[in-house]
Amino acid sequence: MIADPAQRVEELLAENKRLKQELDAKTATAARAMASFQQRALLMEITRQQNEDLDRLAGELARSKKVEEERAREIEEAARLKSEFLANFSHEIRTPLNGILGYCDLLLREEGSRLTPHGRRDLSIIKSNARTLLALINDILDLSKIEAGRAEVIRESVETVPLVEECLATVKELLKGKEVETRCQVAPDCVRAFTDPLKLKQLLLNLLSNGAKFTDAGELVCTLEADGGALIVRVEDTGAGIPPDQLPFIFDKFRQVDGTSRRRVGGTGLGLAIVREVVNLLGGTIDVTSSLGRGSTFTIRLPGAVDASTLPLHAATAEEPVPLPAGTTTTVLVVDDDPLIQHLLRGQLEQEGFRVLVAVDGIDGLTMARESRPNVIILDIHLPKLDGWQVLAELKSDPALVNIPVVILSVEEQRARAFSFGACEYIVKPVEPDRLVSIVRRAVQPGAGDILVVDDDDDTREMVSRNLRRAGFTTVEARDGEEALLRARVVKPSMVILDLLMPRIDGFEVLRTLRAEGQDVPVLVLTGKSLTPEDQAILKEGLVRIVTKDGVAIEHVIREARKALVARRVLEAAKLPRILYVEDSPQNRDIVRRYLGGDFDLYEAEDGEHGLERAARDTPDLILMDLSLPRIDGWEATRRLKANAALRHIPVVALTAHAAREDQARARAAGCCDYLTKPIERDQLLTTIRKHLAAPVAS
Repeated sequence: MIADPAQRVEELLAENKRLKQELDAKTATAARAMASFQQRALLMEITRQQNEDLDRLAGELARSKKVEEERAREIEEAARLKSEFLANFSHEIRTPLNGILGYCDLLLREEGSRLTPHGRRDLSIIKSNARTLLALINDILDLSKIEAGRAEVIRESVETVPLVEECLATVKELLKGKEVETRCQVAPDCVRAFTDPLKLKQLLLNLLSNGAKFTDAGELVCTLEADGGALIVRVEDTGAGIPPDQLPFIFDKFRQVDGTSRRRVGGTGLGLAIVREVVNLLGGTIDVTSSLGRGSTFTIRLPGAVDASTLPLHAATAEEPVPLPAGTTTTVLVVDDDPLIQHLLRGQLEQEGFRVLVAVDGIDGLTMARESRPNVIILDIHLPKLDGWQVLAELKSDPALVNIPVVILSVEEQRARAFSFGACEYIVKPVEPDRLVSIVRRAVQPGAGDILVVDDDDDTREMVSRNLRRAGFTTVEARDGEEALLRARVVKPSMVILDLLMPRIDGFEVLRTLRAEGQDVPVLVLTGKSLTPEDQAILKEGLVRIVTKDGVAIEHVIREARKALVARRVLEAAKLPRILYVEDSPQNRDIVRRYLGGDFDLYEAEDGEHGLERAARDTPDLILMDLSLPRIDGWEATRRLKANAALRHIPVVALTAHAAREDQARARAAGCCDYLTKPIERDQLLTTIRKHLAAPVAS
């Protein structure tokens, strides 16, 4: 049966519609696939472009990094060159300034009575202008050092009253001709502070000088007071004041309230900038208030500078230097290659009664230190042959020289390094004559030998030792009583600082044992123990000084150490026999030096001529004479000694490598009273020396 055509057409139409729908669906799917492909292609192109951009940026960054690294190297090189320039600039400027100031002082001291009033006035003007120039140079150098991060902060106990008075005395020179009164007000709890004394002095001088410049009449007042543990420093003036619009900028570098060419006062605009930087270094803050035409007030706050845990609870009095007995000659060795400095220091120190020796380089300085054993050494840093740091290291590593106080005198500020190397004081050229003499006198006091510090607490022992070393002493430590007794027998300390409460053997037993063994060494008890009357009686029987562990303890320790050791050193120097050893071999001199150390006061000479000079100058009790000597041999030197009526009484012992009988005969014919051949045993040498020292002097 044939299907109905109409039905067939409908079926075909339906199939066609279905196929069309499938085609549309597939077309849509293809379109979506194409769109997705195109989108992916676009993303790939974008990614490619981004990668190209990233590569380009990476290249630019690499080039920029290279440029920055090159720039950093250039900046570093420029900073290095700047530092070298400033160091050279400092040296070249300070040296002639030192001469100007020094010779002005010498002229005023030596020729003051012969100068006319106009001459004295002219010298004062020269000196004042030199000080002004020095202050300007110091400002530039200080700011440069702070910016380079090389400024040092060394905190120590500071007596504030003399420091403030010294600053006011300096500023009074700027106020001559003005009707300005200066006043200083220091609260009782601020007479002692714990801060960097040089930095504090710099702050006061800059603020007071700034006030003096802008004050024509009225007063200039410096006030120190405490606020909790903080030190408040206030400087008030009745000057011109600061305009309100200028207040935010007064601490900027090179900024002045009136910086025009018509300004009334001079300056570089660095003073207040340095004040702010120094205050920041000390961990403090600074504020200013001002009324135009009525004056200004600068207020500095230094936290922790009067902390009760580190300072005395009562007003401290200035420590008086311990005077040396009459007739004691203090020898100062000046090691400096500048003839100008040599002449100035010699003139300033000899006027005060010191005997001055001069060395022109580091090697010469070490040689003279070993020969003359000076009481104090003044040492420059920049020296030919051997620089000052190496000289200082050699001095502090030599047992025979370690106790000699060394004062560094340099154009550079490197206190921390100097103190760590063992210097007792650091002063920057140029230095005032009075300050130089004061420092030398203080330096003479320590140095009588090792101090034995006995304490079982590591922190306390370290603190006491560090403070004593800083004051110029040398220390040996023991952590308990047993170790203390052992060290006391070996090193023979010049003083013992003793804790009482210790394990095993306590301080009382240590004291009893020391006294039972006949050791009369001074003992200072440093203890936190509450002492009963019985305890105090025991200690007094042992001739002991007592210091309680509190805020003021270390100040008492150093003061007592100075008093005890100066008295002991002077006493020992007075009673030790003086031996002159004439020997050209440094090794042999070192051996005999160690043999005789502590028992005799040893002088040394390197040849016969030098030996004759030393004998005439020092008049020793006995002479050890080598025979094979340069310039003048030992036989001839002995003959000349015995021909001198003032020296013939001195016994001369030949100490030589010549063992032949004819050499001995020649030595005895020349005047030697005994003959020892090298190598020599210590006991034999000591026995011979004591035999001839005890023998009656031949008429």
